[in-house]
Amino acid sequence: MEHITDINKEKYIDECKEIVKQSIALEKIELTDHELTLLTEEIMDTSLMMGGDYSKENIRAVTIQYIMSDFLPRFKKAHS
Repeated sequence: MEHITDINKEKYIDECKEIVKQSIALEKIELTDHELTLLTEEIMDTSLMMGGDYSKENIRAVTIQYIMSDFLPRFKKAHS
């Protein structure tokens, strides 16, 4: 499934970033714009690998899974 990460996300990135940003708003994690972009791209890849697409519902669902699995602090630590 490595080919999924090669898909051009440019057309969808802004909308997906906004969904991710809104979904993590209540978390006590501050991300730079660059970190938010990296996180969003990861979430977009995960959505596709799970058989989904870049729809609002799928991006939000994957983001919530990331939150519930306590992924955001690990992501922040890895990218700071």
